Amino acid sequence: MEFILKLTAPALFAPLTGVALLMANTALADTMLPAPYISRALDAVLIPINADVIDMFALYPEDTGVLVLAVQDGGIAAANGIEPGDVISFVSGHAVHDPIDLDTIVYYWISTGVYDYYIDGYRGETVISYDTVISYESYMEVIEVSSVESWSSYSYESFSYSEFYAEYSSEMTETYESSEMMIEETASSEEFLAEVEAVDAESMSEDMASEDDMADADGDGVADEAMDEDMTEEDAAAEEEAPAEDEAMAEEDASAEDDVAVEEEEPAEEEAPAEEEAAEE
Repeated sequence: MEFILKLTAPALFAPLTGVALLMANTALADTMLPAPYISRALDAVLIPINADVIDMFALYPEDTGVLVLAVQDGGIAAANGIEPGDVISFVSGHAVHDPIDLDTIVYYWISTGVYDYYIDGYRGETVISYDTVISYESYMEVIEVSSVESWSSYSYESFSYSEFYAEYSSEMTETYESSEMMIEETASSEEFLAEVEAVDAESMSEDMASEDDMADADGDGVADEAMDEDMTEEDAAAEEEAPAEDEAMAEEDASAEDDVAVEEEEPAEEEAPAEEEAAEE
């Protein structure tokens, strides 16, 4: 899990007092939040981030994705450190726009045998990243919707999770029951598969670029390709030198044979004077 400081605007943290606080609370009470969604993948209650959610919870204008309103004790989200109030923007490189997007992404990869995910988002002024394991069994485990009211929830100023749940409980039940079929249909659609391929291609391109940067040991922007070219040229030069070396060795062998022949002829020359002396006698 990683935490990175996110730039903040000091005005966002200015305390509200008196009339300003009363006006803010009135505005919050009048804000219409989108319907909540129970995530099968995270065991959490999520809502999509729109202008009303940004105003209600004082999120950053650039925040996108979903806001975590509640998590099940001992569930996937809680077990991996995800807390109520967190913003989730990406799951394994795939952008999350609506809560059901998260479940669809996880369902697709689980169906292919992938169970490791990295979840990126924000917690206030901090960037968060979690390495998360979601098994097929945990994803398929049925959630008792009536227990969602007692989950650990987000506490923020005039927002009451219990009141929010009471207002949307029937809708939460309906969306939970219907989401299973919607997820399966979306995960097999041509549009979704094309998006998956695009994200995978981008990720592969980034990985290759990262490998090239690591291969550039000198830091001069020249990676292994140039080194491979140099090695190829050296190999070619070595191959050109090899015949010359072979010829030199052959000449040395021939010279050695000549020396042996000369040594063999010398005894014959020594025998010739001996024969002449014998003739004189």
